[in-house]
Amino acid sequence: MKICASLSSSADIRSGDLSKADIIEIRTDVFDAVPADVLRKGQTGILTFKNDITHKAPDGWITDIGTADRSGMNGTVISSYHDHNSTPSSDEILSISNKMNGDIIKGAFAVNEIKDNVTLLNASSRIGKEHIIIGMNDLGTVTRIRQKRMKNEFTFAYVGEPTAPGQLSVNDMFRLGDDCIVTGIIGYGIGYTRSPAMHNAAFSDSGMNGIYLRFDTPSLDGFEEFMTGFDIKGMNVTMPYKTDIVDHLNTLDDVSEITGAVNTVVNDNGELKGYNTDVHGIDMALKMNSVNVNGKRALIMGSGGAARSCAYILSEKGCDVTVTGRNDNAVNDIASKFSVTARKRTSVAVKGYDIIINCIPLNMNNSVSEYPVNIEQIDPQQIVFDMVYGETHLTDIAKKRKCMIVRGEDMLAYQGMRSFELFTSKNVEFKVMRDAV
Repeated sequence: MKICASLSSSADIRSGDLSKADIIEIRTDVFDAVPADVLRKGQTGILTFKNDITHKAPDGWITDIGTADRSGMNGTVISSYHDHNSTPSSDEILSISNKMNGDIIKGAFAVNEIKDNVTLLNASSRIGKEHIIIGMNDLGTVTRIRQKRMKNEFTFAYVGEPTAPGQLSVNDMFRLGDDCIVTGIIGYGIGYTRSPAMHNAAFSDSGMNGIYLRFDTPSLDGFEEFMTGFDIKGMNVTMPYKTDIVDHLNTLDDVSEITGAVNTVVNDNGELKGYNTDVHGIDMALKMNSVNVNGKRALIMGSGGAARSCAYILSEKGCDVTVTGRNDNAVNDIASKFSVTARKRTSVAVKGYDIIINCIPLNMNNSVSEYPVNIEQIDPQQIVFDMVYGETHLTDIAKKRKCMIVRGEDMLAYQGMRSFELFTSKNVEFKVMRDAV
């Protein structure tokens, strides 16, 4: 990997991490002039104009002139184009690049869904001259890591503060390199997720060269090409895609086949295999809290992938399961699939159950009335299992009632351990992941 450190202030020049970069970028919107002695031995400099081109770059430096004409410019010139709102089609990117006359073509585009990354990858393969094609925003970070796959001349990183959305630090890029293991989580509206912290802690503890990213996307379009094109080794799947993802996979493990829900995808040399580690996480979280569900009555709130996994494992363990939720059709489907009881939320009272399990993503920002049952009726003898981690109205009430609480954080860590093993063939200690959560 060839790294260009984009400096955000004069303080960056004093950073020891700067020595890990091959190229140093000085931007005219940050510096009035090129700082003296900014380059270390063997490094190249880029002077990037973010306004009028008013002076020349030092001898031997590269000049980034944006979309300006290079007439009269000496030395190596980068022509660059930025779209901070969207990623156009591959054909449009090719047309844009053909109109620029720099020695190196740079294009940076806002990535708003995963298929935009696929578009950038396809466009980069079609540009017939030296180039740098980069996706901006967190969704586009993978284009910065996979420099070789993008056929980019180099990639950008920051020293002190990011100079563009989606950048990683010089230190991280130097550590990772092109061939690192890339994993992540895909969902929509998942800014809350703690999975990146948990899995990156596991990478660090295991000594493996890998990174876990968040892919918050409004669509699964392009998922297959994204996974294989960028050599994404593994992906956790969360709301709202645990059932929809099935149509994008080659094979399913037995539990995924039975539940119809996938929360883990492994890229096995281009074959995408679906697994359900939620079932393992639910089972282990109950066991670590010494909860024996056999012969108990359980109420599951929710009708998504997590609820399906929960209905499956509890019924397998001899539990009398009732499911309720906001989507009657989905609730009835779970009941039919796993031979459990479906109840309309208006007809359920929590007092008739030993275990109350919540699979609906509700937290303290939501109203208590958004739960499908009256959770104020919980009593001290009941066990409460909230798969939503962090404090919720449900756990708050359960604490006040002095109920036994099974934490969603425990379930998350156990399913994460199993996912990490599937991604890497390495085991990680529960404590490593649980502490990170």
